[in-house]
Amino acid sequence: MGAQISKIEDTIHELYKKTWPQAWYLAPPFLASLGAVGYVGYAFAQTKPIPSSTNVSLLHLLGVAGGFGISFWITAVHGRAIQRMLTRHEFATVQSQLSTVYFSSSAVFAGLSLGSFLLRHPINTWSKEATNLGIALIIALGAAELNSLVLNPLVTNLMFDRNNIEFLQAAKTSDDIERLTRDDAKYRIINNKFNLFHSLSMASGLVYHGVQWYHLFFLADKCLVL
Repeated sequence: MGAQISKIEDTIHELYKKTWPQAWYLAPPFLASLGAVGYVGYAFAQTKPIPSSTNVSLLHLLGVAGGFGISFWITAVHGRAIQRMLTRHEFATVQSQLSTVYFSSSAVFAGLSLGSFLLRHPINTWSKEATNLGIALIIALGAAELNSLVLNPLVTNLMFDRNNIEFLQAAKTSDDIERLTRDDAKYRIINNKFNLFHSLSMASGLVYHGVQWYHLFFLADKCLVL
């Protein structure tokens, strides 16, 4: 069964590579992030709250559940696990593929949370409590979009530039990396830029994850005591 599923996935991937335009503005992660902003923009334009419904509540819960789940997994589990199992360059390759999906998915989940909240609570009706949650959800969406559209592409490109120099210089051990950092000015500049933007990306991711905890606490406060 697993082999059959893998074959189907490989076929879909090959079909995508052959038929889908390769322009950056048509890449699925970019379109997903753009769609999240579009949905929130539509919700912002509403001036009257829509009636409460299961569908809107489901969208909101999907946003918070998906956002918390994916960010918790990436933040607390995934990175540390694969870092111990893969080489430096293998880890970079995996991360370059996974981070693109992760950040665009985070933007979609943040868009669902904020958009569904705005549909029920237009900004002109916000109470103090709604304002606190609304601002938090806006921050989460901003952090996710910043990572998806700006920081992740920068970090990925710098990471591969750095890895190419390491490969050409046959740098495999930590001592080799230290030598490159000390003696190769181009490598040092790229490495410093990578560390800067990677740190910003991590900080943005932590902000996003922190908002998910706040969002869960907010919803728990509204639930009945079990």
